[in-house]
Amino acid sequence: MKKLGLILSIGFITSLPTWSQGAKSIRITEVMTNNRTSIVDEYGAHKSWVELSNSSFTTYNIRGMFLTTDRRVLDKKMSPEERRKLMCPLPNNEPRTTLAGKKSVIIYDRYIWHEDSEDTCPDCFPKGKGHFRWLSEGTGPFQLKLGLVPLKEIADAFHEKNNWIALYDGNAVDLIDSISIPWLAADQSYALTSDFKTWKISKADEVTPGYLPQNTGLSKPQILKKTDPYGVGIAVLSMGIVFSCLALLFIFFWAFGAYMKHKQRIARATEKHANLLYKTGKKTIEVTSEISHKTNVMLKDGLTTKGIDKEIYMAVISLALKEYLEDYASPATKALGEKLVQAELPNIPQEKVREVCVERLQKIAQGERDFRF
Repeated sequence: MKKLGLILSIGFITSLPTWSQGAKSIRITEVMTNNRTSIVDEYGAHKSWVELSNSSFTTYNIRGMFLTTDRRVLDKKMSPEERRKLMCPLPNNEPRTTLAGKKSVIIYDRYIWHEDSEDTCPDCFPKGKGHFRWLSEGTGPFQLKLGLVPLKEIADAFHEKNNWIALYDGNAVDLIDSISIPWLAADQSYALTSDFKTWKISKADEVTPGYLPQNTGLSKPQILKKTDPYGVGIAVLSMGIVFSCLALLFIFFWAFGAYMKHKQRIARATEKHANLLYKTGKKTIEVTSEISHKTNVMLKDGLTTKGIDKEIYMAVISLALKEYLEDYASPATKALGEKLVQAELPNIPQEKVREVCVERLQKIAQGERDFRF
């Protein structure tokens, strides 16, 4: 039994938010306080009326709720019993109180204002105040004693404020909806707009009693669910987003791969250039060492022969230096070497040797090699 009681308690507690949410879906959506030629009630009378609407898609029963135009109910210190005396309950045994999703019901005001300054009426309320009489007509289930005032001059005569109406839950404590109504011309209504946030004054030909547009008060997901019940649009949209993301990823990785390949090519080229510089420098050192050795040998031999072949050695050195400059030297080194060779040519004493040396220097520049004296 204890377990059963615990389960029932948990079920009751978890169901409270659902009940509350269902009650909050009932809204005051349109009010007419000065009905002259608009809709009539079941008795054929033009009366003030209030439209209650179910803003959700689920069915909800409004029986036992309260409507009131008495601002005294806003006093939080007032007990529920005292507050009920100032409010009008919606009927309990009436099938029309069950509102399907996006459906509305019209509640009429039983009181009709008459301008009659002479006659008295036992049913008039209040009695003897000015020449306006408040008569109660109609006893149908949706005929409530609301007391909506149609004209500002009537309110001024009774020291009343502008119309105000509120909807309370069945406990007479929870305020579900309320609205202050401006003074309206004949057959105008004060209506909630389709966004369920703002109100507007509707002209006589714009009044829509008992009708709630199907998109009124819907959130964007709810509108999407209504317009695309099978999810085709959202599926296409989702696929588009996925393919767009894949395309962006492809572009990103392609660009990243191209960048990495370019970086690798630069690294390989740098390494190749470094190796080439190393080999060139090594070869230059070897050739320079060899030329230096041969030059030293030739100079020693020339000194030994007392300068007889000095001009020959000078020509050979010039040719060897020319070959090095053409094959291995950098542009800057080549320019310095060419300048040195040209400066030393006049120092060759024998004219014939000097001419042969100049001729062979030109042939070396043209690509020929390995000349001998």
